Amino acid sequence: MRRLRPFAALVLLAFAIVLPLSSAARADEAVSVVTSDLASYPEVRLVVVPPAQMSEQILADASFRIEEDGTSRPVRVEPLAADQLEVALVIDTSGSMIGAPLAAAKDAARSFLSELPENVPVSIVGFGASPNVVSSRSTDRSSQASAIAGLGAGGETALYDALASALTQLPVEAGSRRALVLLTDGGDTASAARLDATTDALATAKVPLFAVELTTSESNPEALRQLTTASGGAVVPASDPEALTGSFDAIARQLVRQYAVTYSSAAHGDTDLEVVVESQGVRATAHRQLQLPAATSSVTPVGTGGSSSPLGTWALLAGGALCGLAMFGLLLGFFGSRTPRAHGLATPRRGLDLAVVSDRAETLGEALLKRRGGVEGVSGALEAAGMDIRAGELLIGVAAVDLVAAVAGALLIAPLVGLVLAIVVPIVAMVGLRFLAGRRRRRFSDQLAETLQILAGGLRAGHGLAQAVDTVAREAESPTAEEFRRLTIETRLGGDFVEALSSLSARVGSDDLEWVVQAIDIQREVGGDLAEVLDTVASTIRDRTKIRRQVSALSAEGRMSAWVLMVLPFGLGGVLAVTNPEYLKPLFASGTGYALLAVGAALLTVGGLWLRRIVRPIF
Repeated sequence: MRRLRPFAALVLLAFAIVLPLSSAARADEAVSVVTSDLASYPEVRLVVVPPAQMSEQILADASFRIEEDGTSRPVRVEPLAADQLEVALVIDTSGSMIGAPLAAAKDAARSFLSELPENVPVSIVGFGASPNVVSSRSTDRSSQASAIAGLGAGGETALYDALASALTQLPVEAGSRRALVLLTDGGDTASAARLDATTDALATAKVPLFAVELTTSESNPEALRQLTTASGGAVVPASDPEALTGSFDAIARQLVRQYAVTYSSAAHGDTDLEVVVESQGVRATAHRQLQLPAATSSVTPVGTGGSSSPLGTWALLAGGALCGLAMFGLLLGFFGSRTPRAHGLATPRRGLDLAVVSDRAETLGEALLKRRGGVEGVSGALEAAGMDIRAGELLIGVAAVDLVAAVAGALLIAPLVGLVLAIVVPIVAMVGLRFLAGRRRRRFSDQLAETLQILAGGLRAGHGLAQAVDTVAREAESPTAEEFRRLTIETRLGGDFVEALSSLSARVGSDDLEWVVQAIDIQREVGGDLAEVLDTVASTIRDRTKIRRQVSALSAEGRMSAWVLMVLPFGLGGVLAVTNPEYLKPLFASGTGYALLAVGAALLTVGGLWLRRIVRPIF
């Protein structure tokens, strides 16, 4: 037993060395970085493939981390759907593949197809002295297996021509991921295309090339390395035909299990990048050297679309000048003097007379409205809304705000946004004016019953109708007080009372007041107790108001539901735009997305009009 102690010590020492090494190997696996996209810098997008030890269920809650020059950056992770993948499989069938290599290649190709999801389209190209598409883009695995079984070897090696032919089998479609998988055992000997041209074609098409190289004396690893590096793929060496199946299966897993990792970069120039994935004790890393844009290219003038050209600078200056001029006109239109001046008595002033400029702007606005025949309509809408401005002033003010909004939107966001704002501002002004007029009309209608009570009380006290109206003008609330004050002034200036009251009714748009006008007109012709008539009308109006409020209360839930249904799409879209902007990108990046937005807007409009008809009381 004593002789066994040295042997036991050696065994324990071996375990002490081997176990840390095995745990270290488990703790530091490799992450594959397939592509790196800098098109939206400072947003950097990496497509990575975690190691096979990490299952998809585990990776759902895995921790992805980006270290940029030693500094951790926040990341957004998105698994790439396998149904967006398209693959072209290119198999070398030259004379050097005769026998066991070609048989092993066929087995590996069939295994590769079985590893891919059934809905992934695959094209198969065989090549010897020339490329041959043995199976065009399809998801029929049985016919593809038959095509692979029918491959025969012989001839030279037209590798570059075969890659060019395979690229034509991968059409460019929005949102699709394309990949080339190549099996070859030698360098190109018969292609019309050259290595540099093929490299440029792969880089331009942005299709990664994954090459399985069966190592032989005719292999050309440098050419394959150049092709895969330019396209963002990789070379997988296979020392013998039996290793081909494992190499193809590894590539299949790499194509299917890809994740897009996006982060906002703060670095410039040569940057060391480390991608770390940790999940259930497994730590996988990858190092990448990125050439990021220089610091000066990340600072771009606002509104120039990334260009600091003189044209962009002049556009900013012109836009700023227009905004300033519009704001100046806005101030003049709303705050300029409206008091008429007696020419010849005013003290001459030097410099700019703001009142004169304001009056000229107002005159210009009214002249424009007169040409369109809209002065009376705009003035009537302003009177109904109770706004103490004139039609010309409103036009100048809306035009100034419209110009500011359009220029600011075009320069700060996008020209299309500026155009939309230029259309929206006048619509908002019109809707706002109608809203104010409707609110004032409702307030007047709600006060009308009390107004008639005051008139009837004044008549019973022995006052005349004109005195009773003057009492309403002094004691009623707004807007009744303002309207009856205007009625008093019109009658004192010699106008007929009934006509002035009828004009008031048309101005406020009240059907109830129209009944009052008819009652007063009839009483003047046939006589009778006007106070009793006003009491009767007031009682009727009060009952109608009570019913209207009851109906409004009963339909409140329906109106609230209509508002929720109309606002919900925009609210949900805003939340998604903040929390997951990538989810909404397809809507604004393709014709289908724009078509869906148009259909949604049309359906929302129809639904809104329908809901309005359902919940709006009709009296």
